[in-house]
Amino acid sequence: MEITIVEQDGVILRSFSGEVVLEDIIESWKKLFTAYPNLNEYKGILTTFLDAEIKHEDNNLNVLVEFLKDHLDLLKDLKIAMVMDTPMVTNTIIVGQRVKSLQIKPFSTVEAARQWIDN
Repeated sequence: MEITIVEQDGVILRSFSGEVVLEDIIESWKKLFTAYPNLNEYKGILTTFLDAEIKHEDNNLNVLVEFLKDHLDLLKDLKIAMVMDTPMVTNTIIVGQRVKSLQIKPFSTVEAARQWIDN
């Protein structure tokens, strides 16, 4: 698994590739919080999984939801766009339903995700 995190025009871009498990996703959030302590200065976070294969079990989604809830103070004003293949979209929708104060939305293209964040 590889991940890159960069900033471009006020948006934090994360890109996953290879086989990704829940621990990788949570670890990437921790790295992001450390690298970008002032998230309120950004418009949003765009994460792409198009080059990744996500391996998880349904109960892992609860672990991710609880982790994000613990960091709502950092994320509440950000748009969080997730770019992924169709089967994984459901999990993004579920996270958004369970953490109502998160502005999280799934996309199939980086361009569409970026447009949503920028508007």
